[in-house]
Amino acid sequence: MSQKPHLLLVKVPSYSDVIAPPLGLGYLAAAVRDSARVSLLDGVRLGLTPKKLYSIAKSLNPDMVGFSVVSAAKSPAVQCIGAVRKALPKAVILAGGPHPTAMPMEFLAETGPHLDFVLRGEAEEGLRILCREFPAQGVQDISPDDLNKIPGMAAICGDAPICRPPAVREDINHPTMPAWDLMPPGQYPKAPHGAFFRRFPVAPALTSRGCSYGCGFCSVPALTGGKIRFRAPQLVAEELLTLKTRFGVQEAQIIDDNFTANKAHALAVCRAIINAGVNLPWTCPNGVRMENLDKELIQAMKGAGCYSVSLGLESGSAMVLNRMKKGLSLDHVGERVELLAKAGLEVNGFFILGYPEETRQDMKATLDFAKSLPLTRANFSLFTPLPGCPEWERLSADPAAMEGLTTTFSQVGYVPQGFSRSSLKRQQRKAFLGFYLQRRNAKRLLASLRSREAVYYFARRAWHWMGAS
Repeated sequence: MSQKPHLLLVKVPSYSDVIAPPLGLGYLAAAVRDSARVSLLDGVRLGLTPKKLYSIAKSLNPDMVGFSVVSAAKSPAVQCIGAVRKALPKAVILAGGPHPTAMPMEFLAETGPHLDFVLRGEAEEGLRILCREFPAQGVQDISPDDLNKIPGMAAICGDAPICRPPAVREDINHPTMPAWDLMPPGQYPKAPHGAFFRRFPVAPALTSRGCSYGCGFCSVPALTGGKIRFRAPQLVAEELLTLKTRFGVQEAQIIDDNFTANKAHALAVCRAIINAGVNLPWTCPNGVRMENLDKELIQAMKGAGCYSVSLGLESGSAMVLNRMKKGLSLDHVGERVELLAKAGLEVNGFFILGYPEETRQDMKATLDFAKSLPLTRANFSLFTPLPGCPEWERLSADPAAMEGLTTTFSQVGYVPQGFSRSSLKRQQRKAFLGFYLQRRNAKRLLASLRSREAVYYFARRAWHWMGAS
């Protein structure tokens, strides 16, 4: 081609409690800017419909369109891909993200002739190859041999389907940061990851990718090769400083799958933040594990600006924790929560209800455990077997177990034996009300709502979790 192809990256629109810059697309945009002109549409922030996306695609007329798809957005993704194909019959259309990575051939079949490729896993290198080589020719002319050379590629090529393993990048220091100019944090509403914050605008950031643990409900290890890779601490600090000075960010959220997986790395990140003079408050809202949370690390995190940590506590039943393969004891959990609280950090707990073989007694134990801890907030999600997680692989062998399954954590999807959809939803409501009707917990919750907009998004979220069935 005489000029760089125009690439449009799209986050598929669907309901989400979190409306925040899409880091995955930001990294992809930064990785291919040397070989493509890039536009980015956050369908969640913009509230895009397939009809609106059709008009925008027609107007922009890109050469390539890439969709980021989570399992909860599978249905709107199919509609949006069809709308873009109608608007751009000659464009190269591809998809990536957790759902196509876990179920590439199924997703290609569902989207029919509208979707050309799936890029599984971390798509920076695969997308770079496509931008450099293939827009110059029709996709029908690309040979299976060429496609097979692309990391993470999945495609239907006649009788010879291609399905390469998810791409996993060993070096995650390049690009050095996402393309923040394409998703300025100041354009986002007050609905960041974790819902609560002290100062705004808020920006998410990564210090690592992946997780090496094998929790039964989590698909991350399967999608990232069971590896965890770390960014250079100095790059993390430089990115936070850029977000503060160039984009006016007032607070950061470290959303690693496991920020505390490697104590030495976490300590190095904290030192780099301090040495660079970042001086931003930050949180870990994505849930960290507790093995490495000792006094030294907790004090280092607090000294670097951390004021809130979320923990994947999951259950108050030892039997359920064992079935989840969490590798936690209830006594150990209590000790770590006390350490964090005594250090003056907010401690938020994530719990799961409705796990396979869980009983009402187990759920009561979870609520009692949550109420016994010095938690600032607690969230009680319903077990959702996501494609790629160990429980999905086990349960999908039984069609009855998967009947009516949805992939959202607020609505009833999977129903364990001994429950109905309505009785399981009642258990979730009972947990929320049982926790937040405690006076101290209600006061902590209300104190976290610092603006009318924050109240609006909290009410929206509460209705979605408590009212949805």
